[in-house]
Amino acid sequence: MRSTFSLRRRLLVSATIVLLLFLGLTGLALDRAFERSLVSGQAERLFLRVLNLLAESELEGQTLWLPRYLSEERYNSPESGLVALVLNGERHIVWESLSSEWLDVHDWIRAQPAIEPGQEQFGEQGGYVYERYAVVWENRDGTDQLFEYWVLEDATPLNSTLQTFRRQLWGGLSGVTLALLVALWAVARWGLKPLRTVAENLRQIRAGDKARLEGHYPDELRPLTDNLNRLLEAEQGQRERYRQAMADLAHSLKTPLAVMRTLSPGDEAELNDQVNRMDQIVRYQLQRAVTEARTGPVLGQRSSLNLALDRLGKALEKAFLHEDKVLDLPETGEAQWDVSLDNNDLLEVLGNLLENGFKYGRSVISVSVGELEGEPDHWVVDIDDDGPGISREKRERVLARGQRLDTLQPGQGIGLSMVKDILASYGVSLRIDDSPLGGARFRLVLPKA
Repeated sequence: MRSTFSLRRRLLVSATIVLLLFLGLTGLALDRAFERSLVSGQAERLFLRVLNLLAESELEGQTLWLPRYLSEERYNSPESGLVALVLNGERHIVWESLSSEWLDVHDWIRAQPAIEPGQEQFGEQGGYVYERYAVVWENRDGTDQLFEYWVLEDATPLNSTLQTFRRQLWGGLSGVTLALLVALWAVARWGLKPLRTVAENLRQIRAGDKARLEGHYPDELRPLTDNLNRLLEAEQGQRERYRQAMADLAHSLKTPLAVMRTLSPGDEAELNDQVNRMDQIVRYQLQRAVTEARTGPVLGQRSSLNLALDRLGKALEKAFLHEDKVLDLPETGEAQWDVSLDNNDLLEVLGNLLENGFKYGRSVISVSVGELEGEPDHWVVDIDDDGPGISREKRERVLARGQRLDTLQPGQGIGLSMVKDILASYGVSLRIDDSPLGGARFRLVLPKA
């Protein structure tokens, strides 16, 4: 079943509607213009005939005289369809042409109200078009006499001409509409061909015959095809990273497993240490696979620094309950610190940094949140401790991530390298400075949500 959301169908339906409206309105305009032109021409011809009758008229006393046989032969034949009449002021017919013998509208003509002298009127009645004109004749004795001249002509030729024009007009427009619809169908099919090519290439990619979209595409489709290719490359790279991460994980677990094989039943502390290390390795390798697969921040992500700090503060205070250390969190008040990070990533970053502070701080771990001048779109988070700090020459090495986990410095763990990887996936860097408390300061500049 063909989808009702077909682009080609939408284009054809919308173009058909617009085309029909345009050609329909055009046809109506042409029809009205031709009809007005035809009627106007007919009215002018009849008025000229009225003037010719006036030229042949004479007033003898109180009587209007016109020749019985007029110069235009159509007035003299009942079959000609052209009739002339003259009415006086009392609406009586005082003269009529020989062609009026078969005319049966005398009563209707007499019933029409008189028009003012010098006025003319054109109309259609009883199968005739007519033109009438009122004129005042001045008698020799100075009195005036009103006469109304009528010229009527069979409306059949006029209506026939109009009907012929309409048949030709609407027939021609129908033919043009059909031809344009066929052309639109061909244009839509040709114009949407690149989309069918994309669909076919995607089918081949799904079948494993191709690895990416190939071929030349219109400029309008290049952003789509380029992004699809990047998406395909990212997906393939992600699968490759997962395979590499699993290989690195297996390789990294060899050493702890080898140590565990040599342990005696009473070495519980060493066993626990190796189990914890294995747990760290597993989490790190999986996290590395995820963070490296991400190519940048995702639109629409929103996490609350307020909630994350509150949650982590409570958890860490319980974890380090027996240590005489204080966690100084910022007063939130009505401030709302939202950042454009995934909530799990935010918890992982802050959790590692705060835990690092608890491990190496002597008595105080302080967190502050604010804005820096020139950074209105970012929150600045500083995590300070009063521990031994990190020397300048060791800062880069602490944050460096080796290809092998075994190369990490003793005592530093993998937390800071994991934090760096997560932040790098968002385009954010981790900066280490000297803390006012005497230890290390970890500074984050996080994008606002």
